[in-house]
Amino acid sequence: MGQNRIKSIKEYKYSTKEDLERYNRQMLLKDWNQEKLLNSTVFIAGIGALGTIIALNLAMMGVGHLILCDFDTVELSNLARQVLFEEEDIGKAKVLAAKNALKRINPTIKITTYNKKLETLERKIFEECDVIADGLDTFEARRWLNSLCVTLNKPLVHGGMYGWMGNVQVVIPFKTPCLECHPLIPQQRLQKPCTPPGEARREERKEEEGEKEKIPTIATVSTVIAGIQSQEIIKILLSSDEILEGFLSYDGRSESLTKVPLVQNPNCIICGEYRLKGTDFAIDEKDTIRAIKNRLIMTWGLQEPIRVVIRGVIQEDTVKIQDLHIKENEPIFVWDKLLSKPLKLYAVFKAKKVSPILMIPKKEEEKKGVKWSSMKELVVDKGKVTYHKNLLKIQAIDKGQEIRFFKTLHLTKIKRKIRYKIKES
Repeated sequence: MGQNRIKSIKEYKYSTKEDLERYNRQMLLKDWNQEKLLNSTVFIAGIGALGTIIALNLAMMGVGHLILCDFDTVELSNLARQVLFEEEDIGKAKVLAAKNALKRINPTIKITTYNKKLETLERKIFEECDVIADGLDTFEARRWLNSLCVTLNKPLVHGGMYGWMGNVQVVIPFKTPCLECHPLIPQQRLQKPCTPPGEARREERKEEEGEKEKIPTIATVSTVIAGIQSQEIIKILLSSDEILEGFLSYDGRSESLTKVPLVQNPNCIICGEYRLKGTDFAIDEKDTIRAIKNRLIMTWGLQEPIRVVIRGVIQEDTVKIQDLHIKENEPIFVWDKLLSKPLKLYAVFKAKKVSPILMIPKKEEEKKGVKWSSMKELVVDKGKVTYHKNLLKIQAIDKGQEIRFFKTLHLTKIKRKIRYKIKES
């Protein structure tokens, strides 16, 4: 059997003799297709502890084109975790130092570098990629990248870590939950960068040397997490039907791996129905743009700066809706720094006398025989209870209904159950 497999390798027509020798061992795998890898492009966002290992693995395995993006420079503290850098690289742009190291390891592949912020790249760069790898170290950048991948329908392989802990999630747009459906990075500390900023980012953030917070990370955890990410990227490129499902958590102290099942959130602002089709949004003629922004922050967790565009014009905070003469169901487009594509809202004026939201129905109504639905339940992640309640309120307004919430139940450390009833018309 082994001899027959080696014969098929020798008949491989899409590589040079050097490639056949370089990739010989991995090509012994029954379901391997080196041609697919050689013709693939992977975008790696962030060339830090995770990104350097992902780039190294993919380069050694023969992914034909790697695109590296990071606007930071190499610091001495990076050398304990970021495997592509040496002391002589300190002060250099990370992407250039990484490219030089990768070219020494595998000079046959193509490497493109962008020493700039992720959000400033042209959209066509991402469109050329087969898979996008998340090696970023800020939660805000990850949310933006997640939004972009859903918009472009590109697979995203996400990884994160904090101390002895790490996690991996694969996002296949519209088939699996995106990062915004279930943001399983609950503690505020996990949203902070694990890599102290280099000169470029220090200037960008206007931070003083002594003010930066040091976040614990170790090379062994980044090696495990980036290794799993690399493996998932390869499986996607090889069209495997065994892609990681759910949220994979790693505990380096107990050496345990835990899978948390996830389901798509139909109310997700990134991949749910609101994003795809748009949604009604209640406004009042007396509202200012600032008031609308405040409701958007409360409802969907948008972050400043928020841009509200009406008829192709970015509106100032002090502008009143009545001065814009907006028509019923006229589209309003909203951007924030986390969205790569605008959220589409349809103006619905409160003058239509939409039924108000009632948190608790009045006893008088109950005595009069007002009917409420049976108890409805919705299981959500810890930290997203208010977010989902606000969405339920909006849905109730859209349908002219009233809603009553009951005590939220504590199911597990990361799961909560929202309980509510709808007033039947």
